[in-house]
Amino acid sequence: MLPTKLLTFESWVTRKEWYDYAVKNEKHVPYLLVDRSPCQDPFFDHFAPPLAQQRPLITGLCRKMKNFQVGQRFIYITKIDRLLFDTLGIKTKGFGTYYFGVISLTVKRVWNTHSEAAKDFVSRRYAVAPLLTPYPPNLAHNEEPVAAIPRESTISYDQNRRPHIPPDTTYEIWRAQYAGYYNRQKDSRLRAAECQIESVGSNKAFQLNPELAPIFTSADWGNKSLNVQGLLIEESIASQLVTRIASSNKDLS
Repeated sequence: MLPTKLLTFESWVTRKEWYDYAVKNEKHVPYLLVDRSPCQDPFFDHFAPPLAQQRPLITGLCRKMKNFQVGQRFIYITKIDRLLFDTLGIKTKGFGTYYFGVISLTVKRVWNTHSEAAKDFVSRRYAVAPLLTPYPPNLAHNEEPVAAIPRESTISYDQNRRPHIPPDTTYEIWRAQYAGYYNRQKDSRLRAAECQIESVGSNKAFQLNPELAPIFTSADWGNKSLNVQGLLIEESIASQLVTRIASSNKDLS
């Protein structure tokens, strides 16, 4: 069995000001535990009709990852801003970093380029808006952001790596961030990996509701430090994390 990688991503609970915008603009941000980027990576395909047709995708836009292998497992968690602990009803034990467990994905197919991957998708709703795009938002092979998530539904970083909530984001900032992704996938020859969501019994290891998502700390993976390229974790630890995420759906099946 291939080793499991544990990775973090920035969601709408990673910073309090992002969360505050999201809860006041549910039309633009209906799910809090998704990537805040114009090119969500990982992409969960959570608007698939129905969810049984989900085609989650990892493209390496955030980390320049591209050595995907069929059967490889990725578990994604998202950091919680401590300023949100009271709001989210989180009882703390010490001063460590807390994370929501969100999803476990297993690679089932790999394309050598983003453009090759895009050819295997049909136009439908991949993002909160617009209704239809030709392919998922984390395929960034086109010079124009035809599938990127709109400015009103993203956090964009400027050239000085400062994040902007939508009311403070200009079209130019949003467009420049997409251009950075486009250049990254082109220069690094990034690949794309279609995944399937892991299940435990009848429950998917996938949770977008912060009221239900399990809470993790580094103690759950042996107090090892996370890193940009992902932390390799033992199967016994990975199994426990996946089971806890799936168990958050046990009363919903």
